[in-house]
Amino acid sequence: KVHQPRIAIACKHMRYRVYTLESKLTKFSLHKKLQRSRLYLVTSPSEKLYEQVEAALQGGLTLVQYRDKEADDYLRLETAYKLCQLCHHYKALFIVNDRVDVAVAVNADGVHLGQQDLPFAIARQLLGAQRLIGRSTKNPDEMHRAIQEGADYIGVGPVYETPTKVGRAAVGLDYVRYAVDHATLPWFAIGGIDANNLAVVLKAGADRVAVVRAIMLAEQPTKITQYLLNQFPGDMKSSI
Repeated sequence: KVHQPRIAIACKHMRYRVYTLESKLTKFSLHKKLQRSRLYLVTSPSEKLYEQVEAALQGGLTLVQYRDKEADDYLRLETAYKLCQLCHHYKALFIVNDRVDVAVAVNADGVHLGQQDLPFAIARQLLGAQRLIGRSTKNPDEMHRAIQEGADYIGVGPVYETPTKVGRAAVGLDYVRYAVDHATLPWFAIGGIDANNLAVVLKAGADRVAVVRAIMLAEQPTKITQYLLNQFPGDMKSSI
């Protein structure tokens, strides 16, 4: 009986160390998948949402963000859960836009935050150390702030004007070139990128891009996903 308190304390410490190790391994696994991902699909509302996403996953897509600014919470939660299950079935990463609570509820791999969303420190506290947090950035100041906060990746854009960012001026390729020289974490060029201009964005130095309409509005999302992935140099192509 004298030793029982010591044993209890030792067990508590051991459980904490096991939990810490599991968190680190999870974080490492997610980061490894993130590093390998070159094409990032950000969804838009669609009657064929699941079909479009699954077709893209079949084409080799490895990273999906669920984005819907208009859906009510019940529908958003239901959709996020189904998409999360779908992505994990294909061993792809699943990210939720804005909503940390939804990301936690459906066991998503992370959340993507805009500049006006929940403060980074609070999001990290709620998500835990193992999940990914991405940040949207449109200029060098926002980039360096995201890096200092500890973001796992950032979006760089909008490179071109896009209806998903109504009223926001395109930053152009200059910011892409700046990211090439100054970003110290994975980053994705985003905003109006499609099959017609992807080569230009890659030539500017981007090695990861995010798309919306290029896949969500595609008649053959599997083929367009394969086509987009094939535009990357051989050593860049995603392979999880």
